[in-house]
This record gives sequence, structure tokens and C-alpha cells, in this order.
Amino acid sequence: MLYLRTGANGSCKTLFTLEDVRKMQVAEGREVYYVKDRFKPNAIITEEFGWVGIEFKEWLQLPNNAIILADECHKDLPKRAPSAPVPEHVQMLAEHRARGFDFFLLTQHPMNIDEFVRRLIGAPGYHQHYKRIFGGTKSTRILQWDAVNPQCEKDGSGKNAQGSTRSHPEHVYSWYESASLHTAKVRIPKQVFIVAGCVIVVPLMLYYAYDKLRPKEPAKVSQTGDAAGSGSFGMGSNANASERKPMTQAEYIASYQPRIAGLMHTAPAYDKLTEPKRVPVPAACVEMKSVGCKCYTQDATPYPVDLAMCRQLVAQGAFLAFQAEGDRKMIEPAPAPRQAMETAVAAPPAAILIEGGPKSPGAPTALAAAAPPAQPRVQPGSKWSFQPGGQ
Repeated sequence: MLYLRTGANGSCKTLFTLEDVRKMQVAEGREVYYVKDRFKPNAIITEEFGWVGIEFKEWLQLPNNAIILADECHKDLPKRAPSAPVPEHVQMLAEHRARGFDFFLLTQHPMNIDEFVRRLIGAPGYHQHYKRIFGGTKSTRILQWDAVNPQCEKDGSGKNAQGSTRSHPEHVYSWYESASLHTAKVRIPKQVFIVAGCVIVVPLMLYYAYDKLRPKEPAKVSQTGDAAGSGSFGMGSNANASERKPMTQAEYIASYQPRIAGLMHTAPAYDKLTEPKRVPVPAACVEMKSVGCKCYTQDATPYPVDLAMCRQLVAQGAFLAFQAEGDRKMIEPAPAPRQAMETAVAAPPAAILIEGGPKSPGAPTALAAAAPPAQPRVQPGSKWSFQPGGQ
């Protein structure tokens, strides 16, 4: 077979060819011959491997099934003028398969050799073009065609080729002396830097644009205690209602479950509607033997308080530094009916005492017995008070 291997100086085509020829020799037990003065083999090749140097024209005298390595083959197979006759050693290459020869022909470009030889190359032979990756790395890109590609060095020539990448067999460096050995420098194409920059910059630009264009979410105010619990279900929370996702069916049902059984208005759904606007205060406190000491709110509902505090409120009252009714105006007490007022004027005045409380010194017992039942002490301004002083 004719195997044409092309590539610029330093593409390691000689390095790979020496390794491949040695593997073929070991696998098939064949003799190897190389063209002299094309590369400088060390003793490993000549003595250990038994390779023999020849002149290219002598291949016709070699034994059958030999492997022949011709580095820089353009010196032995130069281009000819169209009218020039084909040399015998070149013309006989057309019959090399009859004797089982394998030729490895190495040169920089396929157009450097005789056109007659270029047309002989075909499958199962091949044309391989070698190109070192980034110029100085320890890997080489190899493109292979069944026939010669005269534009193998052009960009895009690999579209119809079989491509592969091989790492450099460093142990082969000791087999010969190469003028380009260890002299190549890594040259990373600027396109690589451009692509790498795009990989980094483009996602950052997209994120920046997205961050600028997306609608901003209002800051969420954290709530504690019952407010946090109610805020999750509160139907009355209209401020952020449009910004929250709709409640699930289970959440909606739970928002109408009262916290205190039997009192529907304690459900979370009514939290905004049931925010306190008034403050319960001990508007009236009274102590009687029959019922004990009791306090009542401004709505006449029981005001829970212990006995000591109740008696203190009965005796001294309490000062409230706030409006128990919030911002609402105090409700004026309704005027008493005229008949009731006349009866009250006609009635004799009576002393107001707290039953069981202290009596005035020297007061007659009969006066206390004739006094009307004790009236509760009320706070100033309470609707329970019908007297100007509130007591």
C-alpha cells in the first residue's frame, strides 16, 4: 500500500510514522528499510530493530513484503514536466502490491511530489495530513482521506475527512534526532480567547439585563406573634393581597376556622376587620355583701379583676391616661324622662354610701338604715354616671 503523510515541519509526522512502522514490524515480522540521509536514526533503530538504510531507487531489489520508509520523499519523487518520461523506479510503484510492499511517504505537501505517484494513492491506502494542536502542545490533529487532497492545509478541509487526535509517543524521541524536536512553542489562536471571553461575558450580560428588566418585588415585612399567624390566612390583608399567590383550598377553609370555638369573628379571615379600636376599662366597681366586689366595663360587661384590686378601685378609683373609646367621641348620656326628673327632685336627699364601707364619725344609726342601697363607684365621664361629678 501507499501511505502518504503530509504536514508542516514540526507536525510530528516522522515521530508517529516511526512508531507505526515499528508496531507493524513486530506484529507481522517484516523487514524494514528506510531511505538514508532523510533522518538520523539512533542505534535503537539500526541495531535493536534491524532497520536498513537504502537509496530509494533500490527498492526494486528488496525482498517481497518489505516495509519502506521514505522521509522527505519529494527529494526522491520530485515533480516532473508533463512531457518528461516517468522514471522506472517511479513507474514500478504502480505494481508494488504484486510484491506486497508497503510504502510510507512523508513530505510537507502532496503537491510537492510526482503527479504519477499522487494518482496511485487510494484505499486501502490513504492520505493523512498532520497538524500540531496550538503549534506546541503534545497532541496532533490528523485528517485522513482515501485519495490525495491537494488542499489539505486549507481551513475547512476536514469536513469530508476522518479526523482523529493522537498524543505524542515520547518514548520514540530516543529513536532518532529531529531538527524540530522541542523547538515548537504553544500558539493559542485568538479565536480561543474570544470564545472563552464570550463564555464568561455573555451569561453575565444576560443576567444583568434580566436583573434590570424584571419587575421588582416589594420588601416583605416580617411579622411576629399572632400577626404572623393571621397574616398567612387573613382575607382582610388587602395591602399585599394582589402580590401573594392565591390560597389553596385547604388554606382558604382554615382561614374561616375560629380560634375560639363558637366565636366566628375570631377566625383569621377577619383579623383586619377586628383590629382593636377600643380598650376595656373598669368603668364601674361595686362591693356588696350579697355579691362581693365586682367591676364592669363601659359596656356593662364583667371586668375580671382580683378582690384586692377591686376594693382599691372602689375606694380610690383609677386614672386613665388615654381615651378608652379610641378616637370616637364620647357618647353623651341620654336625658332622663321629665317625670323621672320631677320624682328625683321631689325625693328627699339621701347619703351615698358603699355598703360595708367606712361610716362618717358620729352619724346616727337610723340614718344609715334609712339610706338607699349603695350605688357603684363609676369613672368620670362614664355613661353609667348620671351626676355632674360622675360619682
